[in-house]
Amino acid sequence: MQPIIIESDDFGMTVPISRAIITGLKTGVISATNAQVTSPHFERSVACARQTGITAMGLHLVLDKDRPISVPAMIPSLVTQAGVCHTYQTLQTHPEQLVIADVKREFQAQIDRFLASGLQLTHLTSHHFVATLTPEIYMIFLELAQKYQVPVRNETAHLMPTEQVKYRTLMMNYAVLTTGTLVTAQHTPYLTPQEIERQLTPENVLGTPVILSHIGYLSAELRKKSHLTTNRLLEFNTLKRLKQTHYWQQYNWHLTNYTKLGAK
Repeated sequence: MQPIIIESDDFGMTVPISRAIITGLKTGVISATNAQVTSPHFERSVACARQTGITAMGLHLVLDKDRPISVPAMIPSLVTQAGVCHTYQTLQTHPEQLVIADVKREFQAQIDRFLASGLQLTHLTSHHFVATLTPEIYMIFLELAQKYQVPVRNETAHLMPTEQVKYRTLMMNYAVLTTGTLVTAQHTPYLTPQEIERQLTPENVLGTPVILSHIGYLSAELRKKSHLTTNRLLEFNTLKRLKQTHYWQQYNWHLTNYTKLGAK
């Protein structure tokens, strides 16, 4: 059987999201997650995870919307006058405004906070794929993964093919493991079996694929922080049904996680 990772982003964004992710991990509905340490709910979420024996996960590096871990005055290019990170739209349209030294300082601060929680770091991902905003930022992403000897999620799939080549060339300069095909909700509001099946064809699958999901329970706090609200509950229910109907075994997949990645 072929290995596949089912990952849910945003552990720590809200406690209800974290509780849903914990349930998903403990019941085998998903096999990996990543934490947002910039969220004020991160520490409480970690306590919830520890109560169920979860002590390791990835880190979801953030450059948009939340308050940074670093003192805003130390990373002026990353924040507004109010000391809050820029919106993703601003980062996407003006990536040249980001000073690389600021990005490196904030990414390191987020790793430091993650490790201070006592969690074991298993891999790196980035919120809204901000690691691929520029090749220079991606180099920092890879440098940190190499420094901490952890894999990265392949987040270049959303780039134009010509741009993907540039990032893959950069990857060759680092001793960093990466996942393969990234399956996302491209033509539907949330992942469906049909969307998964459409993307997991033999000609499309490279390496260990990752199904990128966003599961969670609803809350007023979530509605303030994310446009993904009821989508998370619907996606959670979809993944539960796939497990209950032995979908993955039928298609010759077995769930794995980032610690089981093979050679680069």
